[in-house]
Order: sequence, then C-alpha cells, then structure tokens
Amino acid sequence: MRIKPRFSAMPAPKLFRPKLKDDEMLVLEGQGGFKFHERSGWKVTLFSLTSQRLIGCQLQKITLEIPIQSIIGITSAMQVYVMRRREILRIACSPGIHGDKAGHVWFVINDVASWKNALYRLALLKVDEPLIETIGQDVGADSRDILWYLWHHRHGAINELARLIQAENHRDVLMLIQDEINPAAEKRAGCSILSFERSRIDPETGESIGYAWWMMGTPAADSSRPDRLLDIVDEGDFIQVILEVKQVEKSDLNLQVSRNQLVITSEKTGHQWTETFRLPAEVIYDHHELHLRNQFLEIRLSKAKA
Repeated sequence: MRIKPRFSAMPAPKLFRPKLKDDEMLVLEGQGGFKFHERSGWKVTLFSLTSQRLIGCQLQKITLEIPIQSIIGITSAMQVYVMRRREILRIACSPGIHGDKAGHVWFVINDVASWKNALYRLALLKVDEPLIETIGQDVGADSRDILWYLWHHRHGAINELARLIQAENHRDVLMLIQDEINPAAEKRAGCSILSFERSRIDPETGESIGYAWWMMGTPAADSSRPDRLLDIVDEGDFIQVILEVKQVEKSDLNLQVSRNQLVITSEKTGHQWTETFRLPAEVIYDHHELHLRNQFLEIRLSKAKA
C-alpha cells in the first residue's frame, strides 16, 4: 500500500519582494489588504514600507506603489475585513495614484498601530524648534540635551549621546529615549520622534550612517523667519557663530548666554525679533567678541572650562 506524505513535496513559492534602491531602507513588512474604492473588494497583498515608498506585491509583481512624499493625509475608521471589524487606514495621496482626483487608498494590516505610526513619522511629521522646545519642557536636562543635539545633527551614535550627557553606560541613554523623550513626543506630536536605524543614508551628505539614533520627521519651514545663512563652528577653545542679519545695527542687538544656549534679540523698531540657538558646548559670555560686517554678524564665545 502506498502511503501519501503528510505534506506536499512541492516547495513553497518564494515571496516576491521589491528591490530596494541604494539609498532606500526597509522599515516594516507584513501581509494585509488594500482597495482603491470604499465599496470594492479587498486585494490580499504583501506590503513593504520603506524610507521612500509604500509597496504592495502580489504573486511576482508590484501592484501598489505610493511614494512617501505624495502622502498628504492618514485617517482611520472601523470597517469589516474578513468577517470581523478591523481598524482600516485611509491614505490620501497627491496627485491621485490611480488616475482619479481623490487619490485615496484603503489599507489594512496586522499591528496597524505600528504601521500608522511609521507612516505618520515618515510622511506627515513636521519638526521645528518650537516643537523641540515644547517636548523639552516635559523631560529632564539630559533628555533635552539629547533632543537638541539630534535636532542640530539629525543623527547620533549611542556613544556620542552617552558622552554628551556624561552617562556611565549606554543603557542610561536608551532609558531616557524610551521612558522620557519618545513618550513626551507622542503626547506633544502624536508619535515618537527618535528612531534607531541600523543603516540610513544622510540626505545632506550622501553618507551611509550605521547604527545611529535619528530625529524623525521633516524639518518644518519657519515662515516667521526669513531664509538666511547660519553657521556654528567649534574652533577648539571657542565657538564661532556667523549669522546673516538684515536692516539692523550692532547697537540694536542684545546677546544672552546660558550654558550651551545663545539668545540674540533685535530691539530695533520695526525689526524686532528673538532667536535661540543651541551650541555644541557650554560657553561663557566673558571676553566675547561681536562684529557686524556687510549684514553678517560674527560672534566668538569662549568655551566654559570643564
């Protein structure tokens, strides 16, 4: 008598995964469903969320591809999916990704909270100095230093952050990020703001950065401040700040220094403003130098001695 094998000898088909670009990083992967119209049927799909695209694959081809920069809104609602109610994401894109004016995709997947958070951080989160200051109000001094360091540098290795706050070990830094900074960001911004990446391309330098913490989101344009040149340089024993200022004189400006924070205020009538800068080291106001030439303000501040 011939005995049939309990399992098929036919090898399982390999899942088709899209090829990533050189500067593209995989963020999440999972199986779910999507549809282009609310009343149409669901298409079961393997999804990949990368730093640049939301991609859906069926069999051996890509059936859905949404550039991250085209996502303009994410909402959620409870709908029936496979005989039970699930949280469904509605992703709005511009322009329409499948030819219509609405540009909507309905999207469902396991662990929808993680996907919603990641999509929001990649596509919609806008980060500016007021947001960093607001988050900083809810955390301790060491967490604030980490926040401002990553705001200025965009990324930092764990050993850099440990040296910054003089932590005894890396675990102290991780606890601050996990228990203070990201919970405060979720309260103020709706999602975590710092993310650990094994490998990511720095868009400004093109350099591949490995095993580092990154400030998430897109820097928000500040319409209240005109575009101007700013350069902060660590020159060893002192910090040099070069700032483009317009329609003010040296006598109109007032400087204040507190540890690694520099505040510049213009008191000129009609051109009153205040800007706050985080410096890469603590400085002192004594023996500072200030020059204004051709609309460029040069400030030289001595570093505080350890």
